[in-house]
Amino acid sequence: ALKVWIWRALRTPRFKYEIYTWAYGSEFESLLGQAYNDSVKTAEAPRYLRECLLVNPYIKQVKDISVSFEAARLTVKGTAVTIYGEVDFNAIV
Repeated sequence: ALKVWIWRALRTPRFKYEIYTWAYGSEFESLLGQAYNDSVKTAEAPRYLRECLLVNPYIKQVKDISVSFEAARLTVKGTAVTIYGEVDFNAIV
C-alpha cells in the first residue's frame, strides 16, 4: 500500500485538485517546459521529491535519488526508508 501511495503522490500535481490537501502531491510540473537550465532542474527535483514523500508519517527518509530529463519527461528513482523497511520507487512524471 505504501508503494502505491508513493507512486500516486509523485504523479499527482500539488495544488491542482481540491480533493487533496496542499501537502499532498508533487511540484514536478513546475520544472517541465520552463526555461531553467538542466543544472537547476537537476538540483530542484530532489528537493521536490523529498517534500512530496516526507509528508507521509510512515516514510522516514528518501535516499539514492536519481533524476533524469528527456524532452518533456522527468524520471525519478530512489529509495524510501519507511517504518516497514526500504521501498524502491521509479516514476515518470
